[in-house]
Amino acid sequence: MTSRWPTKDKPWGVTVTSDHNVLVTFVQRFLVVEYSTDGHQLRHVRLPSDVLHPLHADWLPTGRLVISHGDGTDVLHRLCAFDVDDDGRAATAAALDGRRDDRHVLDVTQLAWLTAGGTDVPLDVPGHVAVDRASGRVLVADVNNSRLLTADRRLTRCSVLLELAAEREFPTRLCLDASRRRLYVAVNGAVRDGRWTAGRVLVFFVGDHRSMIQDFPRADVL
Repeated sequence: MTSRWPTKDKPWGVTVTSDHNVLVTFVQRFLVVEYSTDGHQLRHVRLPSDVLHPLHADWLPTGRLVISHGDGTDVLHRLCAFDVDDDGRAATAAALDGRRDDRHVLDVTQLAWLTAGGTDVPLDVPGHVAVDRASGRVLVADVNNSRLLTADRRLTRCSVLLELAAEREFPTRLCLDASRRRLYVAVNGAVRDGRWTAGRVLVFFVGDHRSMIQDFPRADVL
């Protein structure tokens, strides 16, 4: 261990930004803190009071902050984009709950690797996000719905990328390697005594016009 950054609250989501800073989401508060690489607090972002249980955050290429939030019996489970002022106050610019209407259908003509069509099932614990900084697309692990979603940078269009309900598996973590165009998805399956007991990692090639899926062997999850 090279350093330790003490916090007064419960940190949950961690993201390394394009500027090599670290975004930490505090699940029990309406708060996201941005740290430098050596642990100095650069910015406190205070979220609106309806953003219960913020789970994960990242910056969009537009300069907005995207956050997934909602857990358990929370009324709202959403993906939100916020305008953040110089004082760290966040104002909701867009919100997406995963339900489909005439504006929430992704144009898949340029994304051949997507499942066509949209979704009319609301989000249920959008636990993790990954941002494609080149296109601004946002990938969302919709944990309890056993699916992976993708949305445009304005959060006006949404589509299903991967369904795992038939396998009774739940996507829990995402990592997008932009340089190699790989998307890594941590998937958990069997549950015993309220704990994950098995899982796997799915690897996707996210090129423009082709799709390649590699499935790592199943492995025990600690």
